[in-house]
Amino acid sequence: MPGVPSQPYPPQTAAPSYGVPQAPQPQMGVAQGPPPQALAVPGMRLLARFIDYLITAALIAGAWVPTTIWMSSTFKPEDSRGVPVVFGLFAWTLLVGLFFEPLTMAMGGTLGKAICGLRVVRLETGEKLGFGHALGRWLAYLGIGMVPVLGLVNVLSCIWNEPFRQCMHDKAAKTAVIKRRWR
Repeated sequence: MPGVPSQPYPPQTAAPSYGVPQAPQPQMGVAQGPPPQALAVPGMRLLARFIDYLITAALIAGAWVPTTIWMSSTFKPEDSRGVPVVFGLFAWTLLVGLFFEPLTMAMGGTLGKAICGLRVVRLETGEKLGFGHALGRWLAYLGIGMVPVLGLVNVLSCIWNEPFRQCMHDKAAKTAVIKRRWR
């Protein structure tokens, strides 16, 4: 149908009444989204997040630790030649922090999600995210994470959220995390 985006999800249909077959019809007022069998299992989402934290920590520590050791053996405390090096380390840390969003746009998820066989999609269409949408999702994740305890609640909320097992940042960005292969 021209002008209507394709739906990779099968339409959500009302159950036939008492075994009488009926033609499938989308339910009105119910959000279109992935079928239950496509949704990522919360344990896999949490494992993917843990893998992402390990990768991020390794990349940041891999730059900071040797550089700090080198600087402490090379420069004296009053030497200002180390200032550009420290700015470079902060730039590296920022770059590593931002690597999630180009990956979410290009690969459909972070490295942890790819390893766990998951991907992030738009809730209603199932299409992959554009850069702006992925960046908005990440900014929602960061903003929620800056509130004490709320960051933990955000990551764990996919366990009890129904019907699409969304974390709070997924709800804010209207995204869902699904299995790469579910059919």
